[in-house]
Amino acid sequence: MLIVHIQKTNGMKKRLIALALPLWVIQAHGQTFTTYGPPDPVSIDAGYVSDYSPNGTVIQAGGSVTLANGSTYEHGNLSFQNNGSWTSQTSSIDLFSAAGALTISGSTAPGFQNLQFQNGSTVSLTNTAGANIAGQLSFGTSGISNTTRNTHTTSSLRFADGATYTGGNTDAQHVNGYVTKTGDDAFLFPVGSGTDLRTVFITGTTAGTSISTAWFAGSPATVTDPSDGATHSLTAVAAPVESVSPVGFWDWINPAGSDDNVAITVSIPDMTGFALPSNLRLVGWNGTQWITLSDGTTAIDPTENSPLSGTIPAGASITALAIGSVEPPLPVTLVSFSGKAVEKTIALRWATTEEVNASHFEIQRSRDAKNFQSIGRVDAKGDSKVLVDYTFTDQTPLPATSYYRLKQIDRAADRNDGSHAFSKTISIQFDAQIAINIYPNPVTDVLRIESSTELQSLEVYNANGSKVKSIAIPANNAAAATSGKTFREINLRDQKPGIYVLVIDGRSFKVLKN
Repeated sequence: MLIVHIQKTNGMKKRLIALALPLWVIQAHGQTFTTYGPPDPVSIDAGYVSDYSPNGTVIQAGGSVTLANGSTYEHGNLSFQNNGSWTSQTSSIDLFSAAGALTISGSTAPGFQNLQFQNGSTVSLTNTAGANIAGQLSFGTSGISNTTRNTHTTSSLRFADGATYTGGNTDAQHVNGYVTKTGDDAFLFPVGSGTDLRTVFITGTTAGTSISTAWFAGSPATVTDPSDGATHSLTAVAAPVESVSPVGFWDWINPAGSDDNVAITVSIPDMTGFALPSNLRLVGWNGTQWITLSDGTTAIDPTENSPLSGTIPAGASITALAIGSVEPPLPVTLVSFSGKAVEKTIALRWATTEEVNASHFEIQRSRDAKNFQSIGRVDAKGDSKVLVDYTFTDQTPLPATSYYRLKQIDRAADRNDGSHAFSKTISIQFDAQIAINIYPNPVTDVLRIESSTELQSLEVYNANGSKVKSIAIPANNAAAATSGKTFREINLRDQKPGIYVLVIDGRSFKVLKN
């Protein structure tokens, strides 16, 4: 057994060579860099290396490091630069354990077997040749992983045949850039924008086939597709496609093999303002126009993260994926919808970027996100291609959590022969203390209750704890809608004199009956 440990203090250069050693541990503390370079290759066989050099690890051009037989290399720093050869084999692990933003750079793709990110922050893959995963990638505690988009597949995160990953499928943890998969196994691409996850699931690939994809937010007509250097018109469509959403697209690249008959399911953005679910189609750009990839209706819901499926036609050359419809766009392109509690009200805001023959918005509210009731109406601009902002104030919000949505109605729908669509549903917490005034107290016959918001329940108990009255509160209170207050009266004339407890929406009030 032999370990050769050579270190040069001038230039902070270090070479590690292990020969015929089944298990060993080497600590590299306090160095500026850990550098591996020619002429001596480094082979770590069934060992564990902890590298804490503060400025990271550099593999020089001509340098070579191989991890074999279950070795682990603990990268206790936040910079890994590979300009030579980094190869991880046979159950070996590259563990990035330092806390902070990690950068994997260089000009030669490192070959990781099992890669683990435990850095608790972002990962920037700036290596111009990308990185290769042969075993499993664990996203661990990392945040967003970024690749260089303008060089697409060349600098992507690449998974070999049979390679997998764990984590990476949330808005807070995914790949903001390109992911490439090779092989015939089904695969879910964990891609997104850096803020929103937009996965692509594929099946039906053949051995040797490679697929690369990335999500781009923004209209295909204005955002350049890096793989072909062009934009793709929204109006260049082939029947039965009538329209294409401007919300974004997936670049679709087939570097090797054939993508004929590959089945695709994407996770869509919110499409409630674009098309009805029955009209949604997954579409592909074939070089001149958008064609449908969906064989009929495949969407069950237009809301965010709902699935939409299609298949690459045999012989077609598809370079981008998007979301289309077999009907013209709905009358309104809704780009935002939000709300918040303001003093004793709920203020709702929304905005549109395009309106075609739009009539009005019906504002709907619910206690349970299932049963909605109309609480107001706001007229639409009608026809517009600019940003239009709208507001509505709920003067009598419900206590605790309320759910709101917009029903977008076009002018034809006013004649009962047009279309409408619902926005996404938002929830708003109303925590303001409800003002309740009870008078007269003491009371002889009629007790009056005035509330700053709509009441839900009203019960009267005697001194023995027995319920003597229970009042049903109507779902819509006309007085409240006009005055901002609700008024109720309880006739206690037939009750005996004494102390009573009035319970209103869980709050108790003592009342003296004369």
